[in-house]
Amino acid sequence: MSLSYSSVRRDPPCYHTFSNSNPDTGSNPGAQAGSLKGGFKALKLKVIDSRGNEITNLEQWSRTVRRSHWKPGRSAYSLADFIMSRHGTAHLDARISSVLSRAVTLEQGTPEYAARFDRYEGPARLDLGISGRTACGDNLFVGLEAKVDEPFGSETVCERWRKATDTLRTKPRSRAAARVRELLSRYFDDDDEPCESGFADVGYQLLTATAGAVAMEADASVLYVAVFRTLDYDEERSRKNRLDYDNFMRVSGGESLVQDGSGFLAHELTLNGRRLVCIYEYLGLEN
Repeated sequence: MSLSYSSVRRDPPCYHTFSNSNPDTGSNPGAQAGSLKGGFKALKLKVIDSRGNEITNLEQWSRTVRRSHWKPGRSAYSLADFIMSRHGTAHLDARISSVLSRAVTLEQGTPEYAARFDRYEGPARLDLGISGRTACGDNLFVGLEAKVDEPFGSETVCERWRKATDTLRTKPRSRAAARVRELLSRYFDDDDEPCESGFADVGYQLLTATAGAVAMEADASVLYVAVFRTLDYDEERSRKNRLDYDNFMRVSGGESLVQDGSGFLAHELTLNGRRLVCIYEYLGLEN
């Protein structure tokens, strides 16, 4: 069982119920990491695995993740802890409501969510795919990527392209190179040779994650990058990730949205003719 939408609703415009104020212009948003202590209404997200079995504790969540990735202080464990033990759903609900300028309700989530964005094998694996609704009755999809200081994939776009073209020499039927080209063309309107593209040095996962989130074709689509500042957090590696994200927003034409100065970034992208809101936030999980 997985999250899905059979159609896109076309409801009349809805009056906004939230407003935003001053943008966050600080040079180090990580220094203003969001607090997870109290102040939230008690929201509970129904979490299920890919077969529809409900997940109610960390042990059950761990079975959805590669054993090598499940370690306290790292991203997979931190995300599960955030949702299951630290009122994470309420925090996400409040932040997304603020950025979208309308109340949202997060209803169901699936760890390691398979988001198919093209006709090829191997979907984007979002750390958590969440379905919900806005106060207008619109379908909402949130693709959440959890980080501590892990990079956005093991390869840049150029590195993935070179590897894919090398593969063609021994596997002429491989479609990996075609996938990179089509991903850039379809979602980012970029027909340049990938290593000559403005996206050449961008972490490949940023492209697949954004494409995966918007491909759900919900009325409202969000990609949420949650950076958890745990005891394992490395400031320098995290800084490099932030630079990668900033570069991606620049070359993809991300428009900065008004923010409330509490240590997060919000942008709006248009991918394949669809609107995607991207949120990047530092969250403290030091204890």
